[in-house]
Amino acid sequence: MRWRSLVPFSALALLPAAAQSAYTLEQVYAGDTFYDGWEFWGNRDNLTNGATYYVTKGESAGVAYTNEAGNAIIRVDNRSELAPNGLRNSVRMTTARTFDLGRLIVMDALHLPYGCATWPAFWAHAVSWPSGGEIDFFEGVNLQETNQVAMHTVSGCYADNATQATGELTFNNCDHGVDANRGCTFVDPRNGSYGADFAAGGGGVYAAELASDGISVWFFPRADIPADLRSEAATPDPTTWGLPMASYPSTTCNINQYFAPQQLTINIALCGDWAGQPGVFSPTCGMGTCADYVKDPSNFDNAYFEISSIRVFSGGLNTRAATAVAAASGIIGAIGGQASAVSAAERGRTAVGGQGGVAGAVGAAAAAAGLAALALLQRAL
Repeated sequence: MRWRSLVPFSALALLPAAAQSAYTLEQVYAGDTFYDGWEFWGNRDNLTNGATYYVTKGESAGVAYTNEAGNAIIRVDNRSELAPNGLRNSVRMTTARTFDLGRLIVMDALHLPYGCATWPAFWAHAVSWPSGGEIDFFEGVNLQETNQVAMHTVSGCYADNATQATGELTFNNCDHGVDANRGCTFVDPRNGSYGADFAAGGGGVYAAELASDGISVWFFPRADIPADLRSEAATPDPTTWGLPMASYPSTTCNINQYFAPQQLTINIALCGDWAGQPGVFSPTCGMGTCADYVKDPSNFDNAYFEISSIRVFSGGLNTRAATAVAAASGIIGAIGGQASAVSAAERGRTAVGGQGGVAGAVGAAAAAAGLAALALLQRAL
């Protein structure tokens, strides 16, 4: 959800153009240049303790490439036999740049990895983790049938049990130190959001809005992709898309406080701390261990992403800069005699959520309240 300013037109005219604009295309990862701007891990999976070696860019020819259709293929090696306890080649790649609030991140994919032992994800995280937060747009393990979205933060951030979303909130504490870093999690009720059903439906689009008043994630099957996401020239407007699948409003998690600029990461882990747990692996994948399953390359024929594009749009109203400008515009209104002391104080409490100044009475008391609002904003950011 994006805020709508209540600043009088005369004050709004003073805002920078970027703070008033709709989303416009900022970055595209697609086609032969898809892999430009990504850094490859080049190490074993020492983060989730999986049976995976994440290749360097120089080693990636068989697992990260562009197919004849011009789509990016990011996959697990499905050719090599492994010795016992061997590590299977896979990919973990992260954008060199970061993206701050006020961004819309859109992945258009035709196929997503699935199958026993696999643990794929498309996610965003701060350079300094966990203090800068993490949001998982797409993630699952083994033969999971639907996608789950999760946020992971330091202590104090929660999902709102009363929030409006189409997904089911299954855990509301985002603290990475609680319940083995489960995160505050929404589960998509639609089978088409994951696995074989996703591919059979022609794939679809995941879209995530990172805004100061909340983080929201949508999934659109191929047949239901909004018109304003179907071309690179489009200017998306999430307010027209209906309820998101997952929604994390800043009312229960101050997004400005808990989320620093984010890098994007795509990876496919194998086994490890989640997919490889006997209580997780065995119920859907049968007898034997996850490590034994990894030895046979044919088990990973479906363990790949096929991505048409990842696009990042910027200029949304809900940026860190825009909230500061909104508070400043409220002070301008107060000094000009257009805001009351009461509404200016209220503006100070809600500025981080994006509210600006409102018309009211005149005088020094209003101006002083506006200055107090700015002080509150500075402490919150």
